[in-house]
Amino acid sequence: QHWATGVQVAVCVFVAKCEGASAHAMRPQSQDPFDVARFEVDATIKKVQFMHKEWKRLLDQQNTSESQQFKDLHAEISGELQMLDYDIQEVARSIQMVEQNRDKFRLSDAELSARQAFVKKCQEALQEVQSDLSSRRASSKMEEDRRQSLLSHRQKEQDEQQRKSAMDAEGYYAQEQMLQRQLIGQQEDELVELSKATLRVGQVALTINGELQTHVKMLEELNEDIDEQTHRMGILMKGVSAVLKSTWLHLCMRFADGLPG
Repeated sequence: QHWATGVQVAVCVFVAKCEGASAHAMRPQSQDPFDVARFEVDATIKKVQFMHKEWKRLLDQQNTSESQQFKDLHAEISGELQMLDYDIQEVARSIQMVEQNRDKFRLSDAELSARQAFVKKCQEALQEVQSDLSSRRASSKMEEDRRQSLLSHRQKEQDEQQRKSAMDAEGYYAQEQMLQRQLIGQQEDELVELSKATLRVGQVALTINGELQTHVKMLEELNEDIDEQTHRMGILMKGVSAVLKSTWLHLCMRFADGLPG
């Protein structure tokens, strides 16, 4: 903002040096302070007009709500216009002071008119940029950009939510597939173990059946032995019974022989 300070100082010097006859004597030997103020104000106007041109391009070609370049440029132009307006007013007041005190200042009507025309030209240039910045067209475009940006932001949020939901669903599906594979693998392992257990049971059953058949055969052989021994025992008992019977008769006869007549 050094140029603004320069304009203010130049205006003050201009007013001071225009008072009295000494000011008129010094003017040919030094630069007129008004010329310094006019040079700096004119340079600032050109700078603002250049930035205004770029501002219009960004307004037409970019989303003003999302363009940081546009936001920065808009803020910078607004600041420049505010300072420029203040400096133009300072120059205008200095000219008004000269006009109201013509007896104290040695300026011709042509010089005074030229300076007034310069101030008017600067005010028109300032008003043109200010009007464009605050115009309905610019306001409508920026409002539409804000609306589009908001809709775009919401759409992005919805897309992100949908993407997240899809990722969650995909993750859930992948997890379910993994669990299913684990269950299938577990079931296959259980079927393998069941098959092994069934095979072992079959082998045990075959072993038991073989042992049962062996035991049955042993029982059959035992029954045959018992039958044979029973048969032999019957024969023996018959022999013993015959011997006992014969012995008994013999004893009875001897006993009878020994009795008196």
